[in-house]
Amino acid sequence: MAAPSKKPSGKGLPPTPTETSHVVGNATSKPEAGEDVACNFRISPELRRRLKSFAAAHDMSMKDVFTQGVEEFMDKRGG
Repeated sequence: MAAPSKKPSGKGLPPTPTETSHVVGNATSKPEAGEDVACNFRISPELRRRLKSFAAAHDMSMKDVFTQGVEEFMDKRGG
């Protein structure tokens, strides 16, 4: 019986950076001003239902409701 063929070893050279960045971590580039970035956290199913229902009733996206709510909350708290 013949032995199975081996996969090529090594992954090759990493890509060369096109520009240096001062961003630390896994980010490969700094987002442009005004560009949306991901924000990941958990909320209760009931709050999500309320948010989704409110957004639909007011012809808004959930993102817009959340953004406006957080901005108003921080303005009241002085943030």
